[in-house]
Amino acid sequence: MMQYTGACFCRKIHFTLQGEPLFTQYCHCNKCRKVASHSQRAADKIGYNFTAAYLTDNFQITEGLSELETLGLNHSNLMCCEHCHSLLYGISQDQALQAGIGVNINNIDFVDELLPESFQPDKHIWYSDRIADCEDTLPKYKNSPKEQGGTGELI
Repeated sequence: MMQYTGACFCRKIHFTLQGEPLFTQYCHCNKCRKVASHSQRAADKIGYNFTAAYLTDNFQITEGLSELETLGLNHSNLMCCEHCHSLLYGISQDQALQAGIGVNINNIDFVDELLPESFQPDKHIWYSDRIADCEDTLPKYKNSPKEQGGTGELI
């Protein structure tokens, strides 16, 4: 099974991921943009968040757990580094929905910085909240697909 490693921008918090992501997406929601605006990493401030969905069991903080800061916003806990404010992952506040998390792809260390095929984005969510249009052919959901609790409505 493939293993990926990563860290926040200042490298005080490290993590591992087991296997490939369930899916990847660009999220344009207000909470992702709000958290990203505090990050010291320029790539986090592009107006949306690039996330990979993983089962919680396939994610582990390996260093710096005490450095995590929890920001509770709109039914989610967004876990950030308290030093560089880089968003590491988001998880639902509803315990029944905590089997999966969204990991900030900007924090994953890829070999030669090349994005593997399994991490290629497959959609935009909360596109109705966008601050800039994205010129690509990916599906753009008003909120999110039905399987993610949204309406499934495309823009």
